[in-house]
Amino acid sequence: MTEEKNIQAQDVAHKDEKEAPRLVIVTGMSGGGKTQACRYLEDLGYFVVDNLPPVFIPKFVELSTHTGGHVGKVVLVVDTRSREFFDTFVQVLDGLDHDDTNYEMLFMDASDAAIIRRYKETRRRHPMAPASRITEGVAKERARLAPVRAKATYIIDTSELKKVELRDKIHRLFGAGEGEQMNINVLSFGFKFGMPLDADMVLDVRFLPNPFY
Repeated sequence: MTEEKNIQAQDVAHKDEKEAPRLVIVTGMSGGGKTQACRYLEDLGYFVVDNLPPVFIPKFVELSTHTGGHVGKVVLVVDTRSREFFDTFVQVLDGLDHDDTNYEMLFMDASDAAIIRRYKETRRRHPMAPASRITEGVAKERARLAPVRAKATYIIDTSELKKVELRDKIHRLFGAGEGEQMNINVLSFGFKFGMPLDADMVLDVRFLPNPFY
């Protein structure tokens, strides 16, 4: 009887483990590639919440756990855009570790030169130095993120990465084989109605006799 109870308890524990959502916290340098990484994670079926104040992470984890498995993969993006709220980030991470919460943290990084070049190309202001030089903002942010970077599970440097290379890295780390699938849609259309705007390959078969059926 005791062995049977132990087996049932193991089955319940295994079921809870399977239903627990996969939590990924994305953070890193502004201009380091967080937005692009989150797009690839969304393509893999992750539910992405951007610019979440760190204080809400435990509540969101609790909410995700009690959704009955409907939210199986969650990404929370936390960075210096949350301003004063960001100061509690390390404390929140320590709390998650204390509670044995399963999570992975992805830190997106890049060299100072690469970040400055990207900001100059987009003409955007750096969140840590909106009225100052980009170099000052990068230096302030790097110092502020140092304790968080030390806790990262994965660090991706995008300084020399192409988008396709970043996508492949994200798929290898978080895709579990899902990113290797290819979807093919075959569509028949009439040229007089216009070509489909999203077509990747068009085969013109108008030279064939029309059977009218």
